[in-house]
Parts: sequence; C-alpha cells; structure tokens
Amino acid sequence: MKSLKTNLIDESLIIKQIEKICLSDDFRTKDLLCKFLSYVVSEYLAGRAEKLKGYSIGVDVFGRNEDFDPSQDALVRIHAGRLRRMLDLFYLKEGKDDQIIIEIPKGGYTPFISLKKAIKKELVQTTEFRRKYSGEPKLAVFPFTDLTEDGSMHYFSRGITEELSVVLTKYEDISVYNFSAFSKENMTKNHLKKLVEKSGVRFILEGALNKAGDQIKILARLTDLSVGKQIWAESYSRKLNSSNTFVIQESVAKEIANVLCSEYGIILHQLTVDSYNHNFKDFETYDAVLKFYDFQLRLTQSSAEQAFEAITHVYEKNPESGLINALLAALHGTVYTLDYPNSTESYKLFVALAEKAKYIEPESFIVSAILATKCFVCNEKERFLDLAEKCLAIDPIGALRAGTLAFYLCLYGEWEKGKQMLDNIMHRNMSYPLYFHGCTMLYYYRTGTYDEALLEANKYNIPSVFWGPMLRAAVNGQLSNFEEASKQVKDLLELKPDFEKKAEYLISRYVKEESLVNHILEGLRLAGLKL
Repeated sequence: MKSLKTNLIDESLIIKQIEKICLSDDFRTKDLLCKFLSYVVSEYLAGRAEKLKGYSIGVDVFGRNEDFDPSQDALVRIHAGRLRRMLDLFYLKEGKDDQIIIEIPKGGYTPFISLKKAIKKELVQTTEFRRKYSGEPKLAVFPFTDLTEDGSMHYFSRGITEELSVVLTKYEDISVYNFSAFSKENMTKNHLKKLVEKSGVRFILEGALNKAGDQIKILARLTDLSVGKQIWAESYSRKLNSSNTFVIQESVAKEIANVLCSEYGIILHQLTVDSYNHNFKDFETYDAVLKFYDFQLRLTQSSAEQAFEAITHVYEKNPESGLINALLAALHGTVYTLDYPNSTESYKLFVALAEKAKYIEPESFIVSAILATKCFVCNEKERFLDLAEKCLAIDPIGALRAGTLAFYLCLYGEWEKGKQMLDNIMHRNMSYPLYFHGCTMLYYYRTGTYDEALLEANKYNIPSVFWGPMLRAAVNGQLSNFEEASKQVKDLLELKPDFEKKAEYLISRYVKEESLVNHILEGLRLAGLKL
C-alpha cells in the first residue's frame, strides 16, 4: 500500500519529478538507473509494492532470464546502491530546492516519497552532528566477526580483516586505521568508539562471515559516524575449499576496496557532496583533491573554476607538496590538450609542475600517473610506457587513474589491452569520466565498425567538450547520416569556432597513429567540414 504522505502528493507531480531526475546532469547518461527508478516508482504507484523484489527487478529492468537468482547475483543490489547514492547527489545539487523527495530506503526496493518539509529537521541535525568529525577521508577497519556456531572460521575472519587493511592502505586518498588487533572479547564498543573519535575517523568498515557446507558468505558494511547511519552494505558468497582461502580473501577485499575507496567510490563521493555544502577549513588539501576528481568527471567550466581555486589556494600555502604540484599540472594539461584560452602558458606550467612533483615525491602513485599523462602529451612514448607499466602493476588502482592510463595505451596503439581495461572499469564503476567512451568509440571506428562506434560516441556526453560532437560528426559522416552529421558539425563549431583551421593539430594531441588521424579527418570531411 502507498503511504499516507504519498497519497497527499499528486501522482502527476511524482512522474514529473522522475522525469526531472532522469534529465539531470548526473542521471541523463545512466539509462539503467533511470529505468530502475522509473520501474520501482511506477510499480509502487500502481499498488504493486509487494512485488518489488530482486528477482522481478532483475528480470523486468535488467533483462535477466527466468533462472535469475538474486541471492547469487548481486546485480540488483549493486545498482540499488548506486541509485541511492545518485539520488542523494541529485537532491544535494540540482534538486536541492525540489519539494518532492524520492528515496529508496536500504533493505528493500520500495520507494519512499515525501515532501521536503518532512526532512528539514533531519538535515539540521545532520549538519550539527557532522561538525564533530574531520572532513578528511579516514576509515577504520574493525575485525570481522565469525558467526559460525563452533568458531571454526576465526582464522578466515582475521585473515580477511588483515587483507582489507593491506589493500585499503594502497589507496593514497584514504587514511586507514586498523583496529583488527581488538576483538569483542577484549574491547567494549564504547572503548572502540572513543578510540575512533580520538583519531577523527568518520567511516567504519566492519563485517561478519558464516559458512554452510562448502559455501562461505561474507557480509560487509560501512557506517558514516557523522550521520550515525549505515551507508553501504554488501554480501559476497564463495565456494570454499582447502586451496582457495587466500584467493577468496584477496578477491573480496579488492572488490570492497574498489567500491569504497576508488576516486569515485562511496567514501570520496560522500566527501565530495560535503565539500560543496560545507566549508571545512581543516582539510583544504583533501577538498582540493575532491574538486579535482569532480572536475575530471564533469569537465564543466564551473567544476574547473572550483578545482583551480581550491588547488591554487593550497599550492600558495604549500608549494613544495608533490601531490598539489601534480594536481595543478593535470589541470593545466587539460587546458592545453583541449585548447582552452592561455593553452600555451598552461603547457609550460603542465610540464614544469609535473616534473617538479615527481622530484618532490618520486614514490607517489598519483604523481607518477600524472607524470605519465605529461609524457603522453609530450610524445615521450618510451617513458610513458615505462611509467604506465609501473603504475598498472600496483594493485589495487582507482578507476580514474587506471582508466586514464588505459585510455592512453589505446591511443598509443595497444588497443586490445586498453579496451579490455576500459570495459572492466566502466562495468564495475557507477561513475567514471565519460571521455573514456572516446577511446572505445575509436576502437570500433578504426576497423570500420561504424554502428558500434556510433553507440560509443553517443555516450560521450560532455556538453562543454568539442570532442563529443567531433567524434559523432566523423562516424555519422562515414555512415552517410548527413543530416545528423550536419547537426554535430554545428555543435562542434559552436564549441570550437576555429576547429577547421586546427583540426589535425587538435586531434593529434590525443591520437598518436597518423593513419587514424587521417581516418577521422576523412569522416569529418564527409560530414561537411572544410579541412
């Protein structure tokens, strides 16, 4: 049945709110999440909330076969988590003034629809509570609990806790505090809480495991102490035998770490939201890092301005920080490669700052990855390949950095390796830079597989970047879709009026194979450009 509050809201207004959400900047390229949201709300409004189960959603939304088993396949749960986070982000940004609030509470798939007035008190309380915690990305790992009756899996629970601590520490953006030395037997919850608060930790990762026959089930959950709520949970089922204990511990730990701690994972996502809504003065460096990641994801003028302002502010205070030098270099590199105003000066700063960062912090993974970008742009192929190989050997590696290196590997001719990496990253991560689709588009375009290339080009939906309409113009030209090609040419020239004069030069900043550059130019001529 519908809630009383929902009955007070006109259904047509709810449908309009769904449409607005799906047309927003964060949702409009995520067709599956929009389909998911529309489905659960439609079923709810039709009085079929009791049918909103993992199985029905898997079949009706994701097109799974009738033998789909949601207890073995986490597809629906993963996308439900992504949908919840995207809704939170929408209501903190584009929908912050909207009156109709649509939520998918944890523990099920039934939507909760309310008016904004009902959540104002909670928002005030949440803001006050958050002030007690540092804005830094600090994560405490608590010991996983063995739920077996005889305690026979204690060795496994201790092992996966230690593995998580090791894997999570490899993410340079996150400070990890390992509490695995303490157990429920020798440490009370209050004592643990005091230790966590003393460390300024905001996020706690804990879990449990159980075993039935040869099946082991691992449960993990993340709590945000600033709101006093569990913000993520997942279960992992594996078949256990005498030889794969370490394999299971390592694979599950890596999955959890990627979801939580990658550049667009849950923890940094939550901090990014906070950084736009609060003025944390005690973590300016982290704030700069978060705005850098947001800019890389969106590539909009506003996100660029915010990133430049935040990073320049920290740089002026600490010009000898390798990390800040590297981030500032990357921003200037984007200005140069996309030929924004003052690109010549930005090129000089890009090169100088990237090299300086490496000199200051030669062992930093972030610094090395950004220096690899500099080597790619400057056509230092051998040095780029050497840096890329070393960076990719680090396990785990975040979506942004791994994807960027894979992107460049493709453009240097290692198409199969780079494409496979990009496919894995885009499949596993809710958020990733949409320019990754530029490479997957060219993967098909270079072989004349133009229909597939067009599908990928249409996903390159970054309104402020000329590469999207340029790629769509080229492939539509090859397909003789001249009307659509003409529209894309118009969009291209609005974004980059001098493109016809600079076409080969601009394309070559990214595409390193001369034959592919000429192939793109051919498509653009067919689209009507005078090159």
